[in-house]
Amino acid sequence: MYRKTTPRFQVTNENLKTQRRVLLIFCAVLLVLSAVLGFFTIRSMGYEGKVHGQIGQRMYSACASAIDEVDRLGSIVTSNASARLARVRQYVYYMDQLNSLSISLAGGEGGRLVSADRFTTLYTDLETVENLIQLSTTSTLDARTLLQKHLTELQSVLPD
Repeated sequence: MYRKTTPRFQVTNENLKTQRRVLLIFCAVLLVLSAVLGFFTIRSMGYEGKVHGQIGQRMYSACASAIDEVDRLGSIVTSNASARLARVRQYVYYMDQLNSLSISLAGGEGGRLVSADRFTTLYTDLETVENLIQLSTTSTLDARTLLQKHLTELQSVLPD
């Protein structure tokens, strides 16, 4: 009769040493990869915080400049009123774009610094003041005060 022989793995000291070396190298590689991944994760978290803070500071600065321009805008229509209002509009647009950039970088609504309703209100106020300047028949004091109030409220919610 024929006997079927199957190859058997013989456990020797050499085989055990080789297996232990491979396992040790594999664990060392995993440990190094974990440390590198942890380093980059911590660094990335710090970077996101700095970017969010910088965007907030730039929005605060733009809001302060817009308030300054509104302060210089008189209640009586003058020749430079349209130019000042245009600068205020540019600051508001800049803040809106920074807010959108912050949302994009954060990957969602978590990056929103200011609600969209505030910008809608500011754009409405700007349109009102612009219409009054174009008519130049009435005082712009009430509309200018409302615009300044909304800008001040916006500035109060921003990190300084």
